[in-house]
Amino acid sequence: MNRLFPVVPSLCTIPGILGAVLIGCALLLGAPTLRAADAVNGNLLIEAKGDVEVYHNGKKIFLRDKADDKQHFRVKVPERPFNPGDTVVLHVHSPYVFRAIAVALNLTGNAGQVAIKKGDWRFLGEGKNPASFTADQIEASKNIPKPGHVDPDGESEREKLGMLPVSRSGSDWVETERELKGWYCIGFVITPDMLKMPMLPHP
Repeated sequence: MNRLFPVVPSLCTIPGILGAVLIGCALLLGAPTLRAADAVNGNLLIEAKGDVEVYHNGKKIFLRDKADDKQHFRVKVPERPFNPGDTVVLHVHSPYVFRAIAVALNLTGNAGQVAIKKGDWRFLGEGKNPASFTADQIEASKNIPKPGHVDPDGESEREKLGMLPVSRSGSDWVETERELKGWYCIGFVITPDMLKMPMLPHP
């Protein structure tokens, strides 16, 4: 009489089984995100001519203007974490011919400075709610501001902040296409590439 024996998988199939299990787990859990690994701490440095409100991820940051010139806005935002995908939106009232804006991210621990270049910025419109903009909305905008023209006081205020000059690959000056009498929004999204750029040395 024939005897029946339980079928035991060959050892050669075990690596394949383990591989399938690992792939399944990866699909269930998803790929690790870059946010935690790419997070940095630092201060936003902001110089503009006019009145400015600053929003980080839709939340207003309450700041005290330090500019010596009453028409200018010079601020070093207190240290905070920044991650890829974060939004920075400025709500600006700048009814001037010279209305340039410059922003940089100064990293803590003398780790350097990240320049915000003209191509990073998006003009988001007049009469808008600055807290409402998402990263997708900002990135979808095609309205890149033009190069800014700054007065001597603006250059002086920028230097006091420790923001690297344009001549040393520092942040660009930007401005609206035309002089605007009302409040408008302008902003950018922090990208992984921005944070992975070679960090500029402190001045």
